[in-house]
Amino acid sequence: MSAYEQLIISDKISFYNNLSEKNKKYFDHRVIRFIDNHNFVSREGVKITKEIKLLVAATAVKLTFGYRRFLFSRINTIIIYPNNYFSNITQQYHKGETNPKYRTIALSWEDFKEGLKIENDNLDLGIHEFTHALHFSFLSERSFSASHFKESYKKLLLFLEDKEEQKKLIETGYLREYAYENQYEFLAVLVEHFFESPTKFQNYHPEIYSHVRQILNWKLKH
Repeated sequence: MSAYEQLIISDKISFYNNLSEKNKKYFDHRVIRFIDNHNFVSREGVKITKEIKLLVAATAVKLTFGYRRFLFSRINTIIIYPNNYFSNITQQYHKGETNPKYRTIALSWEDFKEGLKIENDNLDLGIHEFTHALHFSFLSERSFSASHFKESYKKLLLFLEDKEEQKKLIETGYLREYAYENQYEFLAVLVEHFFESPTKFQNYHPEIYSHVRQILNWKLKH
């Protein structure tokens, strides 16, 4: 990866700047591999630039940095819209959408950039959609990483069967209501919080934070 490409990433993704030089090399390698293994498709006049490819890939790599297996088996195409778009599949407007059947992730570039710009509002479109991709991919895999993910996620769900923990989670109001739509949205929102407000997450819900850390096989310090 060139110095210019590294600068694009470091300018927008603070996580990258906190890595050791050794881990930056791993990160760079994974970003290049991700770009090489995914098709980037333009919609509504968006020009697929180097910046788009690098920042989308870097977000995916950030999410999966704890895993040996970091590519998404259920996704091979990234569709970029300029802003929110109407989906013919759901007949609704979306900022982002993950569809394992068609092996696609669709992203509003405007909203994706907003997620990178504000790093502490627990809203990161890229992390959210790639968590869906990770979830769908690992559910259908038999790799060690997939087994780790499924077993760790199962432990989280078992922990949350406790009525007192459910009550505590809801009463703190830490998670936005959308988290309770279904298990996929729940995990995606948890992971957004894990990256955007880790200290608050750990203070409010230390056990859940620990489970998410385990799900992501996260070894680095926040």
